[in-house]
Amino acid sequence: MIKKILDKQQNIRLLRENMIAGALVFLLLQLILPFNIDEIHEYRVLYLVAMGVITMVSGLIAGFIATYVLKMPMDPKLPLKIVHRNSLFHYLINIPLLAAALVTFSAFFFFGDVSIAWIENGHFTLEHYRLFLYYVSSTSVFMYLGTYVRNRNWHLKYKYEEVSAINALLEKRQQELQMQEQGDGENVVAPVSVCTIKGSTSQSVLEVNPQDILFVESMSNYADIWYIEGEQTCHKTMRITLKQINESLINERYLVQCHRAFIVNLNFVIAMSNRNTGYQLQLFGTDKQIPVSRTYTPQVKERLFA
Repeated sequence: MIKKILDKQQNIRLLRENMIAGALVFLLLQLILPFNIDEIHEYRVLYLVAMGVITMVSGLIAGFIATYVLKMPMDPKLPLKIVHRNSLFHYLINIPLLAAALVTFSAFFFFGDVSIAWIENGHFTLEHYRLFLYYVSSTSVFMYLGTYVRNRNWHLKYKYEEVSAINALLEKRQQELQMQEQGDGENVVAPVSVCTIKGSTSQSVLEVNPQDILFVESMSNYADIWYIEGEQTCHKTMRITLKQINESLINERYLVQCHRAFIVNLNFVIAMSNRNTGYQLQLFGTDKQIPVSRTYTPQVKERLFA
């Protein structure tokens, strides 16, 4: 279902981008009147409209090739630099394709014979094609700059809407957890589950309720474990790897690795923000911003709203 929606969004974006390109080509040709267009009187508008439509169709074909054949979509979930790169490939595919379409159509429109575009004095020629290739390439440079700006705005809007939706769900989740705690408080108190985390030395031992762990930060072969004891936030530094801690807490689904150096308790997440380097989590009881790397983002989202 998500894939279908995503494909629909990408298709709408492709259509919108190429409609803009078609309109810009129409206006540009109207302004500069190349190829002796100023000598056309009766069918000038028809020719300009046709050139705009061909530009749009060619761009759509190139876009679908890049998106679905080369797997280079303009997907806002991708890093912005990847979106820019994929857009550039759309243009690189479209330039030779569009130049060929325009030179062929122009030969048909002016002379009623498409072979004139490619054959001269009985020999195959690329002279006319090179001329159109030059015009299309020059125009595409300016069009790509516009696409570059729209990509950035589109990406920022998507991230803002996504983070807003996630924060709304996080607020709802915190309310549900509070109601659950209040409900549990009215019942018989269950025995506290204690997990023993053992480091590499005999003194590196921590007995803690996994539910009280805020986050764990890895520092080479050491780990700094932050947890709540009573009403205070405490921490203990131990000689232990993040992998070993993960193995000790493997059954606790609310404790999840969100970065190569961090494990976080999702039950304490109160807000998410977006930075250029990725997402960051704000936890209850600490001012520290916990980074979420792209590798672990799907896992964090899945655990948050499972």
